[in-house]
Amino acid sequence: AFIALFVSRDLGFEFGGWLLIHGVTELFAIVIAGGAGMRVGWAIANPGDLSRLGAAAQASRSAALALGGVIIMLFIAGLLEGFGRQLITIDALRYLIAIASALFWGAYFYAGARRRRV
Repeated sequence: AFIALFVSRDLGFEFGGWLLIHGVTELFAIVIAGGAGMRVGWAIANPGDLSRLGAAAQASRSAALALGGVIIMLFIAGLLEGFGRQLITIDALRYLIAIASALFWGAYFYAGARRRRV
């Protein structure tokens, strides 16, 4: 309904730029936080040779590391929302920042995944 309101007033493009400048980073952070929670849940459901508590504790250590990164990402998103969204009024520049953020986070996590597999 909120998006439809902006689109009905021919402000859809502006709304997208207003939202995406910080939303891209937030969405990446949400996905990572969800993955960290799923890792702990999977360890509890399938503990293997460990006790459920031991498996949860082991998975929680790596999840906590991931959530430390999520905190940093949400801080960056907050700065973009608090300052960038208000100070940058050119919609094309907002979209450029959103695209750059998506490329940066995508490359950062892709490089980390490749390094981990090697």
